Amino acid sequence: MADFFEDNNNIEEEDDIIVLHNETTDKDEEFYHLATLDVEEKWYVVMKPVEKLEDIADDEVLIYEIVEDEDGNDNFAPIEDEEILEKVFNEFMAEVEKYESDEE
Repeated sequence: MADFFEDNNNIEEEDDIIVLHNETTDKDEEFYHLATLDVEEKWYVVMKPVEKLEDIADDEVLIYEIVEDEDGNDNFAPIEDEEILEKVFNEFMAEVEKYESDEE
């Protein structure tokens, strides 16, 4: 199951924004929340930068696993396994295509 915006190219300011701290630049960066996906009983978040970032191309998204810490708080963990990353991305694209076909 996925929850994402109708048109990822026309995202508006009032849409869900996730703020992540970039430790390299020591700055907070804003990302649009495009989707939350359940893939193989784990949860993942798909995001796109609000402003252009040097190390992220315009057609790229960020995908993190949502993990719960010992206090019950959700945190984003990088995905090290390329196979899992590809599986989550493919699920995201399938949901986008499904949504677009439903709109036609």
